[in-house]
Amino acid sequence: MTVLSRLFRIWFVLYLFAGTLAHAQHQGHNTTRSVLWFNAMPDYSPEVVSRHRQQMAQFLDQYREGKVFNVTYERNLKGGGLAAALRGGQYDILILDTANQRKRMNAEDVQALQQFYGAGRRTLMLDGSFAIRNINHNPTTKFPGRNGSSGAILINQLSALAERGGGVLIGTDHNIWQVNANAALGALVPGARFKGTTNPSTDGDFIGTTLIGGRESVKALDLLRHWESVPNQGEAPVGTFQDFSGQQIVLYSLVETADKPGGGRKRPYISASYYPGDNRIPIDSDEEIFDNLPTHKSGS
Repeated sequence: MTVLSRLFRIWFVLYLFAGTLAHAQHQGHNTTRSVLWFNAMPDYSPEVVSRHRQQMAQFLDQYREGKVFNVTYERNLKGGGLAAALRGGQYDILILDTANQRKRMNAEDVQALQQFYGAGRRTLMLDGSFAIRNINHNPTTKFPGRNGSSGAILINQLSALAERGGGVLIGTDHNIWQVNANAALGALVPGARFKGTTNPSTDGDFIGTTLIGGRESVKALDLLRHWESVPNQGEAPVGTFQDFSGQQIVLYSLVETADKPGGGRKRPYISASYYPGDNRIPIDSDEEIFDNLPTHKSGS
């Protein structure tokens, strides 16, 4: 075989490999992710009722003609309900919509949650602003939000979990409503807890582009106006922990701000178990952010 023939064969093999890889990447990008939206919240009529949560689940399910997420919505307030829901299907992503004044998980739920996480769906997103994502309180809190911002951040959160192989989003509110969320979080990451009540100022940043420049672009200011109108988000945990299996896990802040009037400690509203990058976008920015474009740095 001549040198030219060998070079041609090498080139041809690489060509075929590149085509196969490109096809696999394309297929992976277009894979529909299966989502269980598990609502463990009582109705707090008229502001927060099950149909508000189901509306968000349907929004996810119908996004891009249903080709991105296949969402199953379940509502159950009884111990064992989560375990039963997880047995009912194979899911990539679990949304625990858990704002509640009491613990509703039992040992069966804990075991099912740990099995779900331990099967490779280990990315966590912890959201202390989730309970107000769709409530009948004022115009900014009605889904899909100001300029579609509440819907877009939800898409970005689920896309971030999907891109990392699946995982768990735990959503809650301020400290009165964190009991069940902390039961779920403690089952996965002992010692990690939501805490407190926040009152957002403009003295803060989105960190990285996960929340406002992922699959969909969101103006930070639109989200801030929503959060300001119901100033009772919970503080999400950040720092280094060990999960229930003994593996180290680091929780990073995705958005944080000082309480009004500003100038104090910046408190994280949403955290996640992956490094979001160093880019900081001021929480009151009125710019559209895309993750493939440079953004300005915060001076604070």
